[in-house]
Amino acid sequence: MSQNSIKGTPFHKSTAARMNSPWWFGWGGYAVPDVYTDLHVELGAIRNGVSMNEMSPVPKTEIMGPDAERFVEHLLPRNISAMKVDCAWYAPCCNEEGKVVADGIIFRFGENHFVFSADNCTKYIKDLAETYDVTVANVTDEYGILALQGPGSPAVLADSTSGDCSDLRFGEVRKTEIAGVGVKVARQGFTGELGFEIWVERPDGEKVWEAVAASGGSFGIQPAGEYAIDVARVEAGLLLISAEYTGAEIEEPSADSPPNPIDHVTPYELNLGHCVKLGKEADFIGRAALTAELETGPRRRLVGLEFDAESIVGLSLKNGWSADISPRVRWDHLNLRHAGEIVGRASSVTWSPTTSKLIGFGLVPAELANPGTELCVDWADYWGSPLGAAPASTCAYPFIKTNKR
Repeated sequence: MSQNSIKGTPFHKSTAARMNSPWWFGWGGYAVPDVYTDLHVELGAIRNGVSMNEMSPVPKTEIMGPDAERFVEHLLPRNISAMKVDCAWYAPCCNEEGKVVADGIIFRFGENHFVFSADNCTKYIKDLAETYDVTVANVTDEYGILALQGPGSPAVLADSTSGDCSDLRFGEVRKTEIAGVGVKVARQGFTGELGFEIWVERPDGEKVWEAVAASGGSFGIQPAGEYAIDVARVEAGLLLISAEYTGAEIEEPSADSPPNPIDHVTPYELNLGHCVKLGKEADFIGRAALTAELETGPRRRLVGLEFDAESIVGLSLKNGWSADISPRVRWDHLNLRHAGEIVGRASSVTWSPTTSKLIGFGLVPAELANPGTELCVDWADYWGSPLGAAPASTCAYPFIKTNKR
């Protein structure tokens, strides 16, 4: 990504003014703070206080028109006809082979107005919509998303908004105002904590950010960068495309792992069967393939992993590397072995300050997915050079008790 192609989000001036580190993160052509002050301070605010997080670069595909409901019903395996206006549901989007193109949140802002907030799949969706009376557009740049996360988020939101949002349930959306600006507040988040996402149109982004920051001052609000958000989402057992899997039809992945067909997965392999409504009346993309897979069971499963951190520190020191074995979440893949044979791969490996463990996800054969299965990981440095094998074991995820609902 060239310097000239980097864009600022609607909150860029406000976030830049609060940066006390030089660490920025490139996300889908945007520059967002990676660390404002300190990872532990920012993660602590998410878990124990209240944080304000920049989520604007999440790709957003808008679907509008008389056939919008019928098209989204065909696009996604959720029962969209039962979805009320001002609701937000998690959903995978699949191709005809049942492989996940992207996973994300489908928002219903009106009877004929949907936005799919997921990896960059606008072209894929637009191609599928040719025979429907809808318009499909990438509206990523038109909205800022300010996430309030943590147990203190309801108090900050109440002090910021003109209307009462205290009764919002998880997955509900409400229109209100902040500093006289119309916004949409969704009971959502990517950290596993109680929280909200505030959608605001680009021209008013800075005004809304500053108003929320002012309201949050008396509650100890702390801006949290991408590093803290990434660690928080792993602790909460939340998946990331291009880390946990490769989107089957994605033309421009947001993360940095090279595309590999072996990393194309189904919702059942990702433990997302609860989002696949095979019994719904309307047909949907991938239905036949997913029906067949359900009959036999998935070949692989996503599992949680715990690693022997002391062994990995030893490998690092032996090879002349720092004892800091997890300077940030690893989006690259590390081979997993069982009885000496490569059986899968680990992803999103990170040190978890909340649990004091080295954790991550693994994609392994279904017969090895039970918690407590002993494996080995081929540990490598951040350039991919092998350092040696270390013990790992499968476990359940999330790795923490989540409080998002």
